[in-house]
Amino acid sequence: MAVAITSKGDTLDPGTALPLFQTRIVGGGSDLGLSAEYDVAPDRRFLINTVLENTTATPITLILNWKPKP
Repeated sequence: MAVAITSKGDTLDPGTALPLFQTRIVGGGSDLGLSAEYDVAPDRRFLINTVLENTTATPITLILNWKPKP
């Protein structure tokens, strides 16, 4: 979202909020108390969890509590 700001003396006057781009965020952008749908890095880059259209999901293997042999 972006908002134009104008100043009149010591007063800031925000304009209307406008979307910068469409995201298609998973869950519609609502948190539902689970976790944030996005994150912002210190260098101001961001990651958004989105829904991909017209793709075939590739399965992944997740290994938990893996301990390599010494």
